Amino acid sequence: MNKHFIIFMIAGLIAFSTSSIFAQEDDSWINIPIGKTALWVEIDGDKAYVTNPEDGKISVIDINSKKVVDSIDTPKGVLIVEAVPEKNKLYATVEDQNKVYVYDLTTHEKLKEIDIGESEITLFSKSDKPYGQREYVTFATSGIGLAYNPNNEMLYVVHSEVSHINVIDTNKDEVVGTIPVGKTPLLIKIDVEANVGYITNWESNDISVIDLATNTVTKNLQTGFVPDQMSIDHDNMKLYVTHHASPHVSVINLQDSTIEDKIQLKGPTHAIALDKTARVLHVTYTPTSGVTGQSYLDRVEFIDTKTNRLIGGIDIPSNPFVMRITDNQQLFGSVISTGTVYAIDLTQRPAYQQNAEQAGTLEPKDPNGGGCLIATAAYGTELAPQVQFLREVRDNTVMSTSSGMAFMSGFNQIYYSFSPTIADWERENPMFQEAVRAFITPMISTLSIMTLAEDGSDAQVLGLGISVIALNLGMYIVTPAVTVWQIKKRI
Repeated sequence: MNKHFIIFMIAGLIAFSTSSIFAQEDDSWINIPIGKTALWVEIDGDKAYVTNPEDGKISVIDINSKKVVDSIDTPKGVLIVEAVPEKNKLYATVEDQNKVYVYDLTTHEKLKEIDIGESEITLFSKSDKPYGQREYVTFATSGIGLAYNPNNEMLYVVHSEVSHINVIDTNKDEVVGTIPVGKTPLLIKIDVEANVGYITNWESNDISVIDLATNTVTKNLQTGFVPDQMSIDHDNMKLYVTHHASPHVSVINLQDSTIEDKIQLKGPTHAIALDKTARVLHVTYTPTSGVTGQSYLDRVEFIDTKTNRLIGGIDIPSNPFVMRITDNQQLFGSVISTGTVYAIDLTQRPAYQQNAEQAGTLEPKDPNGGGCLIATAAYGTELAPQVQFLREVRDNTVMSTSSGMAFMSGFNQIYYSFSPTIADWERENPMFQEAVRAFITPMISTLSIMTLAEDGSDAQVLGLGISVIALNLGMYIVTPAVTVWQIKKRI
């Protein structure tokens, strides 16, 4: 088994279940078998193109009938495809081959093999042998991620092992340049409106941002550990990024290519797809595999893209490798181990529609740093009762008075200077998260005193605020200090 295919297989091996996502099979859900494996899904018009690495085929599914209508023969190990209808071409990358295969989008005949260079790479062995006995090991290289840019008619190919992007002129189907990026890049997503490319780099744990007018990297964004799949929401000018080793989805502002937010979830994230009709982002967790063990949770989470808030989720039998959602809310998800594609009509799923109805009903996050970052990270979601209580006390009680607003203004300057760092530590270290949760829970309980300020007067809020501060000083400083002093005195 070859290296990159192993990466995909490990990431995508899931429990041997042919049950549907969201519920049992009915007219709104169809299980489409395509062969031994099902890896990547590419939607173009009324067709879905699904790669089958084990059999060496690309299955063509009619989106309306939910049936396989054709197949394209490819070398074994076919990974990712990119349809370019304006050129009537379908491009494909193959495991352990430094080539991009070109097919006619209508006849499905092979047109060309594009050599992207550097067919092999030699690395020093990291074996347990003594230093002098270690050897150099040679690996075959391969293109992986693909993305077409209509602005310059160039196809961008992620050449993972050699850590750069190949630029192909689609008029000639020839390589015309390379772009160095981070270490071990995997996938690429292009913001066509801004003419900017984003590349997830697995080993360097960052995202390279490329100005496609000059084909140069303008910045690298540290979004989390092992950034993986991406989805663009042009309406809200956001790029969403999942991570194989971080329990969140990063949100990148497309206007200035900066990290805007991190949406905390329950574990490492994987597949991602945007329902443009409902304005809901679908995110699943990493699948069960030999490397990650049991998947943290077989579940799809729903995120309101207007507010970046979690609005619900539904448990599923197994996590898909890739999800795609059409404009008329037809979801297609691939399952590697069973060689099947789920076809789900979201308009006919009541549980999903109930969650989708919540989109846009929550208040947006404060862009100036109004989030309870430490508490949100400690309790795992902004919808936790403790976090909602903190917000209510802050917004409805403290901020309702002039003295409270003045206090919060000064407090926020100090709080937001360190809270993002602590919140990140919580997300990356479960033990630290538990410790912080245990530490702040008593403090949050004392804030219930603030609800006694019924008339919202400055005097009441100030008096009760002083009482809360005094109580917390007693709990967190005076009591421990007296206890330590008594112990030392007895010793």
